[in-house]
Amino acid sequence: MAALFAAQVCGSTGHSIGMAVGSIMAAGITGTNTWSGLPVAVGALGTALASWPLSRLMQRSGRRPGLALGYALAVLGSLLGMVGVVVSSFALLLGGMALFGIAQTSNLLSRYAAADVSPGAQRGRAMGLIVWGSTAGSIIGPNLMEPALRAGGAVGVSPAASAFLISVGGYALAALLVELLLRPDPLTVARQLHELIEPRRPVERARPLGVILGDLRVQLALATLTISQFVMISTTSTSPVYLHDQGYHVQTIGLAVSLHLAGMYVASPLSGWLCDRFGRLSIIALGALVLIGAVIVAGFAPGSDRGLVILGLFLNGVGWNFAFVAGSALLTDALSPAERASTQGLADLVMGLMGAFGSAAGGMILGVWGFTVLNTLGAALVLGPLAATLLRRPALASPSTPQS
Repeated sequence: MAALFAAQVCGSTGHSIGMAVGSIMAAGITGTNTWSGLPVAVGALGTALASWPLSRLMQRSGRRPGLALGYALAVLGSLLGMVGVVVSSFALLLGGMALFGIAQTSNLLSRYAAADVSPGAQRGRAMGLIVWGSTAGSIIGPNLMEPALRAGGAVGVSPAASAFLISVGGYALAALLVELLLRPDPLTVARQLHELIEPRRPVERARPLGVILGDLRVQLALATLTISQFVMISTTSTSPVYLHDQGYHVQTIGLAVSLHLAGMYVASPLSGWLCDRFGRLSIIALGALVLIGAVIVAGFAPGSDRGLVILGLFLNGVGWNFAFVAGSALLTDALSPAERASTQGLADLVMGLMGAFGSAAGGMILGVWGFTVLNTLGAALVLGPLAATLLRRPALASPSTPQS
């Protein structure tokens, strides 16, 4: 757990800096703001598309090789992006950002490695702790900018490209921590825990994918993860534009985004404890209610009332966090050790693609119908997992009890 947490802090440190300056680099190379959002979008797509192959590798060889490879590829992507900025090549920058995003794949899959090494009754807290590590990384990253600029200046690298040095260092350190200290492999620990609790079935073969997807717990977990991701991304990725159109300055917009990110990660230890204390289904329902309340507050508050809009964005992050941690824990509970890595990777792939689609759809809905309609549609979508949780609770209550 210590190795996973430390690697998560390092990985999120590298990720926060590169994603923050990606749009600035794009504008500087192309000379226009038109393509400024493309590096971040390409990075997010890289995160999603790497989930399945990395998880398949983990299924065969263990968590350690997959996590380390994800961080190592991100080191290569950071270097490639740096070269793209130095030589003013937009294509190289985008190629680097695609590999850069794979670090976030490792960051996300780390929560499942934490679940592997934890008994069922402590699984939620373990996953919440690892997700919370992203908060520390997001705080540390910006504070390393000045040393990175000095180091870049010493070797003749431009200030914009120097930001990638933080990513190179963070990802490389994360890869080393995983490779050297993540022993024994978490999947090996998961299998040992499974054998201790069910000694009569020490070896359990993976079910066919169709059978796994027919499990009610898997269906509800996937619905929770994908819909909450779509709603969160679609409503918050457009909020800076909405606030700007309301006449707010950059400082206010930055505060709103920061508080949203705080809500996404700071609540993780609480989310994990609540999952273990009250059950996965209860926290999925709570997350849905908080997310519905958040989009209603943000969408129907007067644009002139920045306090209510920012409160809605903060609660949006908290509701997503409840759903994310509880949905991930429920998915893990439903799977045997032989099924976990590949199915969890598939879940993260779909979740990532839904996030990318949500970002694009949110902009289109905002442009055509406005911020209120966008948030209203988000609330309507979240009603799906909430209704499924409440209606199927009797059938799911027994299986959703934390498992080995």
